[in-house]
Amino acid sequence: MRIPAALTSIHKWVGLVIGIQVVLWVAGGLVMSAFPIELVRGETQAAPQQPTAIAAEELGIDLREALAAHGPVTGLRTIRIAGKLHVEALRADGPPLLIDAQEGRVLDGIDEATARAVAARDFTGDGGIVAAALLAESPGEYRGALPVWQLRFDDARDTVIYVSAQNGQVVARRNDVWRLYDFFWMLHIMDYKERVDFNHALLIGASALALVLSATGFWLLFYRIRIRRGR
Repeated sequence: MRIPAALTSIHKWVGLVIGIQVVLWVAGGLVMSAFPIELVRGETQAAPQQPTAIAAEELGIDLREALAAHGPVTGLRTIRIAGKLHVEALRADGPPLLIDAQEGRVLDGIDEATARAVAARDFTGDGGIVAAALLAESPGEYRGALPVWQLRFDDARDTVIYVSAQNGQVVARRNDVWRLYDFFWMLHIMDYKERVDFNHALLIGASALALVLSATGFWLLFYRIRIRRGR
């Protein structure tokens, strides 16, 4: 078999194997470049987060008393939950502690009312909260720490805001644009389950075949141009 014939055969069969994936890569690149990442992440409908000063009257606790029964602490930070000041204590041998900065109570996470208040303050779009659920398992579109509060809005983009049940912070925003983006991201990296791994054997193998397809295609193109010029 002559070299051009062999390359034509290789190009044809590799194209049959990997051609659809190449189309999906191109389509995914188009979708992912068409939408601003701020829109995908829901940041265009999120309230701006501005640092606020801590007033003296907001601190009414003795941290030593609040932490005495909970082991050594590796770090402290102040956070606001629905506008109210709290202290989060990081520990080496356990989950962080959430402390009411005014009353000194160690809180066992946040309740539904607080989660609703946090999400409502964060969301600036049209629509209100229509459902709230405390999740102990990931719903698929959220891949962060659990448990988490899921707050669903009735806006045109079907926005869902996820609020940490541990410290009351917004940890993810999802909408229909994100879901479309995530679907093509899944096809792009060929991780059909977790959608986070782009170093796996399937993707590497498909990329290698796509390289062979491109290389043989270019070689055949220039070969035929040369033949036509010769004629």
